[in-house]
Amino acid sequence: MSRGTTDSIKQIFLVVDDHEAILQGTVPALQTAYPAAEVLTAQDIQMAQLQMGSRPPTLIVLDLSLPEKPHAPASSEVGLHFLKTLFEGQLAPNILVLSTNIQPLVQLKPMINAYEGGFAAMDKSLPIQEMLRLVDFALRGSIYLPPQIRSRTEFDPKWLEVLTLKFQEGLTDKAIAQRMRVSDRTIRNYWIRLQDALHVYDEPEKELRVQIELAARKLGLIY
Repeated sequence: MSRGTTDSIKQIFLVVDDHEAILQGTVPALQTAYPAAEVLTAQDIQMAQLQMGSRPPTLIVLDLSLPEKPHAPASSEVGLHFLKTLFEGQLAPNILVLSTNIQPLVQLKPMINAYEGGFAAMDKSLPIQEMLRLVDFALRGSIYLPPQIRSRTEFDPKWLEVLTLKFQEGLTDKAIAQRMRVSDRTIRNYWIRLQDALHVYDEPEKELRVQIELAARKLGLIY
């Protein structure tokens, strides 16, 4: 099954980059990998906001160095400010930062870790296949930061509570949600974040929750 046919709701991707050459490489790759998705483009923040106003995107792929409006100079400050508005907004689209310099993301690390949508970042010099892998990560609500941004794995206390309630008290996800007084969706999101933090990946022949439990016990997160 192709990536583009996994969701019944039509996906809308917005690629924001002021370099025509990058758009010419990124857009066809996304269209090939996700044939059912509609791919929109913008070369400045002003156009990106217009595109978002008409149809909220499922995924935003953007450079950090962007111009505010046509013919304006590009800067990482503009891109960081745009990211902040996305983090603080109600839509919470999935995001992939694709930039020659991702180091400024360190400034936004607390906001990234608390973000409700998927988020990933990578250097533009990496292969297209790596971009598509991280698009997949972001689309399923996962958070990925490259080593130069992620100094160490951080585990939210709420994730640890989920592990304890599941593997030490044997509660179901629904019971965990009731105990923690959060929605079922929030619990599902915690599992995704735990999976990524523990570097546990889907393998057809293995039970995912068992792998998460084994990884958590190995790190001493549960006993």
